[in-house]
Amino acid sequence: MRKISFILIATLISFGCGSDKNSAVEETAEVSSTTEAPTTTAAEEEAVEEEAPEEEAAEEEAVEEETVEEEAPEEEETVSACDSWDADPKVTVGWPGPSGDFPGPSIQETARIGAHEGYDRWVLEFRPGSTPPTGWEIWWTGNYIDSDVGEESFDPTEAVEGLEYLTIRMLASSGWALPEEEWYDGPEDLYGSDVGTSNLMQASLMGDFEGYSTWAIGVDHEATFNVFTLAGPARLVIDICH
Repeated sequence: MRKISFILIATLISFGCGSDKNSAVEETAEVSSTTEAPTTTAAEEEAVEEEAPEEEAAEEEAVEEETVEEEAPEEEETVSACDSWDADPKVTVGWPGPSGDFPGPSIQETARIGAHEGYDRWVLEFRPGSTPPTGWEIWWTGNYIDSDVGEESFDPTEAVEGLEYLTIRMLASSGWALPEEEWYDGPEDLYGSDVGTSNLMQASLMGDFEGYSTWAIGVDHEATFNVFTLAGPARLVIDICH
């Protein structure tokens, strides 16, 4: 009987120890499962998302400031074009030279004048397929017009209203060397009073001579001027300041 009691006691002790060990293992596993790497909370994620738009807004403001700073010089350059021009003769490289030395043709189609703020404009337009004249001499000639056209006794200033004159001689044609149906059919006289110009009084076609064409512009007074060409259609443009 004592032996049976002893065996029962020993069995109970062994069973109790085994249960303690299994509990310890399970607790360790539970502890290990709770020690995972920290995760970002919802509040932290919201904070990160809120910071991004602020950075983007700051970058957009910086871009807008740079754009405003770059636009300012363009406005300053257009304040007064006349301040950057002069009254010196405008002569192309190689002038004068034989008319065959310059490409063309430059056949005149029409002409017009206009009033602008600070200057008056004269435009000579050329026929489709033509180029602007590639050679010219444009200069103030005082109270006379330097022209090779007409009789020696002919005084062009009697036909052109003005106190001073801008003479324009260029490698171009009015078409008068061509068949009659191809002659220049545009206006030969343009009057500043018709369009309200301030300095330009009259612009007139003097004629052609040996491959050169001459126009004269009569003005109230000499002033700085600018010469340039345009394409589509081909044009020669002169701006004369007030």
